[in-house]
Amino acid sequence: MFKIGEFARLTRVSIKTLRHYDEINLFKPAQIDPWSGYRYYSMAQLPQLNRILALRGLGFALDQIRQMLGADVSVDELRGMLRLRQAQLQQQMETTRAMLGEVEIRLRQIEQEENMLTVDVLTKDAPALTVVGARELVPTPALMRERCMALNAAAWTLLKQLRLQTDGVSFALYYSGDEEGIDVEMAYAVEAPAAPFTTGGAATVHALPAVTVAYAVYVGSYDDFGAVGQVHEALHRWIAEHGLEIAGPSREFYLHPPQSADDRTGVMEIQYPVVRK
Repeated sequence: MFKIGEFARLTRVSIKTLRHYDEINLFKPAQIDPWSGYRYYSMAQLPQLNRILALRGLGFALDQIRQMLGADVSVDELRGMLRLRQAQLQQQMETTRAMLGEVEIRLRQIEQEENMLTVDVLTKDAPALTVVGARELVPTPALMRERCMALNAAAWTLLKQLRLQTDGVSFALYYSGDEEGIDVEMAYAVEAPAAPFTTGGAATVHALPAVTVAYAVYVGSYDDFGAVGQVHEALHRWIAEHGLEIAGPSREFYLHPPQSADDRTGVMEIQYPVVRK
């Protein structure tokens, strides 16, 4: 038999913890001296203590552990409690993984702020365009890639059905509104068809008016949203500083799409229609 101090050193469990386990009827001493009140433990108790420590390490509360070690707990009940804990830990992993992703984004933003892009903003007159486009309110940024690819495919399908001529350069129109989500249209400029404008599923043929645009050219990965965002922010600042206001949906012309997510040779022209305040 071991006194509590000796048992604590042997098991590397503090005296305070052993006393607490005794008080809550989780792990009782093998014997208590009726005259001195000293607690004594035996080697035969080590498996039970190790089981308690293992369950504690899995994140179970002491009340749950006491219930799990009870004689009236069936194997099915024990299995159910372990599976519930497994599900909780898996959810924690997913939450932690998402938080790590957010931290990585914030770190990239800080690095980008330390190395701000030099953005040259110019203006030009953009002619009226006839476009084939497909438009949708995308509920979350996480769905943008998937939905923009689908919208681009819908626009291209109608373009081919109508046998319209295009230079093959796709572009996105970002509309502002009160709705929650991202109001985006994927489009191609085409020669005006002889027949009246038409629709095909999600896609339509419609006109964009001639406008003056403030624009800047971005070179880099299309997936580097922080860097692309810097160009948009620079355009917004330039427009405000020059006494102009935005007068229509912004446009992203994908002049040279990258071949992969890591390809930094992509070229994009970002335009904002503007008028004098």
